[in-house]
Amino acid sequence: MSNIIINRAENKIDVNDFTRLTKLHLDHIWLTYEPQALFELWCLSDSDEQKNIIEFLIKNFSYMDGRKLAEGSQLIAHQIQHVWNLNSANTFLIATCDDNKPDGSQTLIQNLKNKFDISWKESNFFNSIVSGANEIPTDSNVILVDDFIGTGDTITRKFEYLIRKINERKLNVSSIKIVSLASMNFSNDNLNKLDVEYYSVHWLKKGISELLSDEKKEVATKSMEELEKKLKTKYHGKQIPNFGYKRSESLFALESNNIPNNVFPIFWWPFLKGGVSRKTIFRRV
Repeated sequence: MSNIIINRAENKIDVNDFTRLTKLHLDHIWLTYEPQALFELWCLSDSDEQKNIIEFLIKNFSYMDGRKLAEGSQLIAHQIQHVWNLNSANTFLIATCDDNKPDGSQTLIQNLKNKFDISWKESNFFNSIVSGANEIPTDSNVILVDDFIGTGDTITRKFEYLIRKINERKLNVSSIKIVSLASMNFSNDNLNKLDVEYYSVHWLKKGISELLSDEKKEVATKSMEELEKKLKTKYHGKQIPNFGYKRSESLFALESNNIPNNVFPIFWWPFLKGGVSRKTIFRRV
């Protein structure tokens, strides 16, 4: 019991807090999926500055529900068919998912399948990069599909794996392209190094470093550091990724999918210091 008291703020919830929390729940339906989680997060705050950064980040979250996923899928299909002018005869979409680790890329490619014209068949879509890299025919156009690109590290590894398999199979590939539902702006650095065309429906800024004015960044950064100090530094062998993996400061979630570790851990890290479990707005397995 002492751990719970130590790790949570001593301030009580007042009328203003109640009003702000209620408005956040009304404005962001996804907060209601774990109704206690926002309250628990709010109660970690020891200052108005900490509450302000929590509220600001939630308001700027890119949460992709079913409607936004469908809209994004339609835009990706349009890009492939009508901008890149690729057709079903020799174009194959491959989810970046590994065979034994289901992820959001499979959700996206499943939604993409029925957004193309009638000439496209199930054989144009691969549910994992392993099956796709081993089964695509020669003289193909290949499109790697990922739901979210954070730093660009993962998509780079998947791209390099694909190239390696193509070389091993001695295939001639007409082109390789990349599509995603959302990407961090700074991932452009890694994507450009691949020297291929890529398309993302949404381009996202870092939650603090790029969304706040210079005069507000310092206070917000300090407030986030104070909040993260209340979280357990390691669990299941995983080290807490302060401000998200490689300080990505991401604010992205795909409904009913694993939250990326690029997202600020206050939204998904499941333990406080002392090993006390907490309700979290999102989950990551």
